[in-house]
Amino acid sequence: MEANGDSAVPSNSVELFVKAGENGLNYGACPFCQMVYMILDTKSKEGDLTYDVITINMSRPPQEFKKLANRLPVLRHMDEILSGNDEIVNYLDLTFPHPDLRYDNLKANSVCLDVFGKFSSYIKQVSHSAEPLIKEFDAINDYLESAGTKFLCGNHITNLDCLVLPKLQHIRVAAKAFKDFEIPSDMKGLWSYLKTAYSNDTFRKTCPSDQEIVYHWSQKSETPQLEEEKQRYYSTDGEPRFSFDIPSVLE
Repeated sequence: MEANGDSAVPSNSVELFVKAGENGLNYGACPFCQMVYMILDTKSKEGDLTYDVITINMSRPPQEFKKLANRLPVLRHMDEILSGNDEIVNYLDLTFPHPDLRYDNLKANSVCLDVFGKFSSYIKQVSHSAEPLIKEFDAINDYLESAGTKFLCGNHITNLDCLVLPKLQHIRVAAKAFKDFEIPSDMKGLWSYLKTAYSNDTFRKTCPSDQEIVYHWSQKSETPQLEEEKQRYYSTDGEPRFSFDIPSVLE
């Protein structure tokens, strides 16, 4: 990773440092890294923003990165170094305002607040029942069905979608791997939302593989160990796989 002098870097160019995968090089699984990645890619398509994505192995971070921050994601733009998720998003909104990804839909925001926390409790065995997670899914599904929009706040992607969609993908993949849990197929609003994501070029480009998502959660001490057959199935040595399928009733 080479240092960039200001004179060599265009003012519309940013660098995003994200989590490396199991081999320390490939793109890893971090929902917050994907969130920023999605925002950058969306803004680069319609605005004048350009960006580079750099993977960082946090067990052996490069010396230059150690000088920048001790957590990921990190955004570098000229002399600015930002490492807080909200700080990064706010900075991008102000510095690269087009397209405008901000939102003011408080209902959409509130309905998604607890789903990732309930999932974390479930997968880490804090809660042995899936009911609290299903309750959160029900709330999101009911909201989406009543809203009748492609995304949470309308028919265009916003920062909220960039936050929620990576989390939903982590939940879908990891809950299936560790708990044999699947999002109920009758939640048509939620699955329609995921279908929209799976047809979105930015989401597909920025989404980590199933194997990297499972590896991410397997590294947490509270997560149950996978049986050997599943360990082989989710090995990152194989061809990357992506759970982009949807229930047949929505196809």
